[in-house]
Amino acid sequence: MNAQRKKIIMAEINYWKQNKLLPEHYCNFLITLYSQGDLEQEISATDAVLSKEKKKINTRVIFIQFLYILIAFAVLGMSLKLWTFFFTGKMMLLVGLLIMNCLLWLLAGRLLKLLYFTISGAAGLVLIVIFIMRTVI
Repeated sequence: MNAQRKKIIMAEINYWKQNKLLPEHYCNFLITLYSQGDLEQEISATDAVLSKEKKKINTRVIFIQFLYILIAFAVLGMSLKLWTFFFTGKMMLLVGLLIMNCLLWLLAGRLLKLLYFTISGAAGLVLIVIFIMRTVI
């Protein structure tokens, strides 16, 4: 087996050991087997293919989450601008638009399994109900 292939395999085994994907004694055995008893060939787990893919996926997930939040704020901003431009002074229409946005956030949170959208939608609805109760009473 060539040296590059052994290096990749040993990096993967170290990654498994670090993330407890295999018991430590199995990983130690495999490292000893592939290094042929030469412990000076210590390979770090950051060289592992799985580690590099995990970092790439995390960056993509963060970007997608940021995009979802940006879209939610854009929809809220557009609905408020629409109300300001066409329906200024009609408070019930504003409350209806805000309830619609909160329901949309709640639905997005449930469908996309995003806790922050679910919480913000529910909290928005609760605050709107409190606002309505205070203005009526």
